[in-house]
Amino acid sequence: MVTIIDYSQSKLQLVIAMPKLLNARTSAASDEPDSLSRVERKRRDTRDRIIRQAESLMRSRPIDEITIQDITDAADIGHGTFYLHFKSKYEVLIPIVEQQAVRWDAIIQRRVSDVDDPAIVLASSARYMARIIVADPLWRWVLQHSGVPVDDMRQAIGRFGARNFGRGLLSGRFKVPELTIASSYMLGGFVNGLLASFDSADPNRTIDQMVEMFLRVVGLESQEAERIANLPLLELE
Repeated sequence: MVTIIDYSQSKLQLVIAMPKLLNARTSAASDEPDSLSRVERKRRDTRDRIIRQAESLMRSRPIDEITIQDITDAADIGHGTFYLHFKSKYEVLIPIVEQQAVRWDAIIQRRVSDVDDPAIVLASSARYMARIIVADPLWRWVLQHSGVPVDDMRQAIGRFGARNFGRGLLSGRFKVPELTIASSYMLGGFVNGLLASFDSADPNRTIDQMVEMFLRVVGLESQEAERIANLPLLELE
């Protein structure tokens, strides 16, 4: 049996469904264009154009050098239109990394789709995603600037770990005394582990050590946690 305090099966099912729900939110505009009015479609298209052009600029030169004027010129909009969608150039980064997370999660889940052990799925997914984040300068910028709200980081990356975590709980593979504390600890640990890996001489080793600690938190014995956290990773693409 899984030891969980004050958390029902239905709430765990909701944890598992989070990525699908957010994925639907991310793609709903393109999947159901007929449900939107002309004004709503125009607003959506403008927002998407801002995000695309901002990402292109931010991948071409340092983020701190890019101005709102640069983004509005690239997107062919006025300043007022930009501020209808975003409060600052930094706020545009959140949907950019969200979209990247959705894309990479789909690729990762295809890679681990034939794995039955939730512990291996959780570990492999976290190791893949962490390596992707560490290699991406936009992700690195987001994580290294404390002005990014925790809720935005949870929205961008926490939901995928929550899904795999929830599946392990439901299956009985993971055992935690309190779900809220464990999930918050793992999200905070993931972000801080990534920050530590930025300055590490061996980032991948730091990531694998972080994942090994996660597996211990969810109830695996130390030797098994170490073995799973160091299994070979296949190429994603």
